[in-house]
Amino acid sequence: MIVIQGGTILSVTDGVIEGGSVLLGDDGKIADVFMNHTEVPGASVVDARGKYVVPGFVDAHTHLGICNLEVGEIGEDENEMSNPSTPACRALDAVYVWDSGFGDALSGGVTTVFTGPGSGNVIGGQSITMKTAGASIEEMVLQNPAGLKTASGENPKRVYKAKNQLPTTRMGTAKVLREALSKAQDYKERRAGPEPPAVDLDMEVLCRVLSREIPLRTHSHRADDMMTMVRIRDEFNIRMVIEHGTDSTRIRHELAEAGIAVITGPLLDVSPKVETASSSFATPHLLHEAGVLAAIMTDHPVIPIESLRLEAAIAAYEGGAGEQEALEFITINPARILGLEERIGSIVKGKDADVVIWSGHPFKASSIAEKTFVNGKLAWEVKA
Repeated sequence: MIVIQGGTILSVTDGVIEGGSVLLGDDGKIADVFMNHTEVPGASVVDARGKYVVPGFVDAHTHLGICNLEVGEIGEDENEMSNPSTPACRALDAVYVWDSGFGDALSGGVTTVFTGPGSGNVIGGQSITMKTAGASIEEMVLQNPAGLKTASGENPKRVYKAKNQLPTTRMGTAKVLREALSKAQDYKERRAGPEPPAVDLDMEVLCRVLSREIPLRTHSHRADDMMTMVRIRDEFNIRMVIEHGTDSTRIRHELAEAGIAVITGPLLDVSPKVETASSSFATPHLLHEAGVLAAIMTDHPVIPIESLRLEAAIAAYEGGAGEQEALEFITINPARILGLEERIGSIVKGKDADVVIWSGHPFKASSIAEKTFVNGKLAWEVKA
């Protein structure tokens, strides 16, 4: 056991505890949270006086490990752009857990990530949710699959227009997605009949979407693209999460009424894309005010994953969110979007012992993550 004593605990869901203590159990869970400096017989002691104790951050949209830029093109495995619809492709088969980005995540206090295919295809493949520390991919994975990647707008249009292949327009993009889901409906019905069809891996994945086992995770920047995706969601009665949502404030009330969460960002991106012209640090706060469950992403490696806290900090101080709300955008809100709020996203007894000790408030630029614990084990520390 490890007891972290005397720090300022930002629990996220249970307020701020000044001078409290957190007990990390041998089972990888938070064994207890104390309101004061508490001695625990037999436990190793970490002195956190004058420091901040914060839950591990959650980045709910990255390409960590699946896009390894250090080795150039040979390390870019996030887009199988040989076909606009590749549901059976799996991030699990492409993530390189020895990528230096995992160390960067730990140094930035990020202990859980959603990672997967990019947006080159209309249907890109299956993503996973994983911890950023562990001995193997099997040990690190929390959800497989965690969602099926789809994309609308500029990216698939650009890729397949260059190939002179469907889709080259927004109409064509919607057609590809609707057609795939319609074929999966037919496949699902025949699979339950007396003469089931031969196994089709793409159709099997889409059947899981139709059965609401996994959500569509849709890359959409423009408001009209998001509304197209809402229509498709309703037509097929499926689950959906919007990724990026750059222009989402135009339709924030419609998204709130539809009950669709938005993982917005990367807020630090200065991409010249037409679709990202309305990017704003106020977006997450405006979504939250409208009743949309919102989170902030880095889209690593578009923005380095250790910058997640800086995006949240600017959203707090310049975007109108304030510290508590902005902290929720990178902890409990993404945990809720992922369906993992009972395990991660706050410092609460019984949750995974993913805890970070910061030298100062994590939104202060000069603060550093001195120690990062994942599942109760020290995964990162600043060397003296």
